[in-house]
Amino acid sequence: MALSENGQIPVTTDEKMHHEEGIVIVGGGFGGLCFAAALHKVGLEAVVLEQSDKLRSEGTTIGVFSNGMRILELFDLADQFRNIYFNNSELEYLNQYGRRLTIMDLSHCEGGPHEMRCVERKVLLEAIAGQVPQGTIRLNSRVTNIKKSETSPNVTNLELEDGSTYSAKVVVGFDGVNSIVGSWLGLEKPKPIGQLEVRGMAEFHNGYNFPKFSRIFLGTTVWINIFPMTTTKVYWFVVWKGLSEGWRNITPEEIKQEVLQLTKDFQVPEFTLCVNNTSPEHFAKSTLRHRINMKPTWETQVVGNVTVCGDASHPSTPFLGQGGAMALEDAIILARKLHEALKSKESQISKVPESERIHKALLDFHRERHGRTYALSHKAYMRGVSTIADTTIKWFMRDWFFIPRAGRSGNYMEHTLFDVGKLPIDEP
Repeated sequence: MALSENGQIPVTTDEKMHHEEGIVIVGGGFGGLCFAAALHKVGLEAVVLEQSDKLRSEGTTIGVFSNGMRILELFDLADQFRNIYFNNSELEYLNQYGRRLTIMDLSHCEGGPHEMRCVERKVLLEAIAGQVPQGTIRLNSRVTNIKKSETSPNVTNLELEDGSTYSAKVVVGFDGVNSIVGSWLGLEKPKPIGQLEVRGMAEFHNGYNFPKFSRIFLGTTVWINIFPMTTTKVYWFVVWKGLSEGWRNITPEEIKQEVLQLTKDFQVPEFTLCVNNTSPEHFAKSTLRHRINMKPTWETQVVGNVTVCGDASHPSTPFLGQGGAMALEDAIILARKLHEALKSKESQISKVPESERIHKALLDFHRERHGRTYALSHKAYMRGVSTIADTTIKWFMRDWFFIPRAGRSGNYMEHTLFDVGKLPIDEP
């Protein structure tokens, strides 16, 4: 079968095949691809089942901070992104009229120097996809059903929309907030938090002349962020209080007009410039959702040899910019756990049946990750809630107490200090 660019196999509807694999990853976002790349690096092969007909780049951009950059260093990709995208070394909070509430020099935060970059999803996905062997990524591969094998209790069968099937010793869902793997595990669906978001990426082909550091403008029930990426590209988003689900079929032009109407009272002309310089394909609207896994839930996130990671495991709001980073962290740590379970030469481990080693590795992974993912999910939610000031007292406390206090805090970037560590070197 002919391979397309990046070694992806486009599966056609008339190919009804059965595949037997060791590790199957459901979802070809940056978390799933990073996991496949990490497994390859430690000597374990996998296939990635991606339902789209190309690498998914919805959302336009992703924040990559110090912890994310350390992961890219494991694949020798970090300098590529450092050479393209700004490091936003300052963060300024202002009200909707442009009055400064606080400004932070991030280099003065504990654990610095820090990195805070906004990169294009498409560029990141293609870079990580280049780290996996040809044939790893299977496009047009929508999983429609998951079953435990009737003949092999340690094998899971995946049924695809085109009639193909996969049998796997390990199944890992990196398939996002609407995860079919998470649904099969019985996990609750992520719930709306009462806020909507529109994101976009503006392009100024001749450059722009407003500040080249991140700024957040706070209204009462609406707030906006302007995040410079390069000398010609700027990421922006607007968040507001609301629960509407009726936006899914509206056009980019309608989204644009809605954003301009929502922010008409903001005295931020550069934001209007950003919106007006965003092409239709770079608008994205969503209902913000999360599921905070308050109690240790590793038993519910693992059934036999099946588990979930990234947004499928701990869907979070975007207010810390750590959703993508948590998925990348998951990828490296789980690859390390599976390497220990499947490649260890220690006699005590190797004597344990393989299926038991896999199950224990998945449980150990979630035990290790729960504390961090819970803390970040909760902190992101609280930061988002605290920015909505729909009463006078909330407005006063936010603008005159919480935001200035955050600006004086030396630990504002502490969540980015996490170091995922190294990948083991596979020895033949």
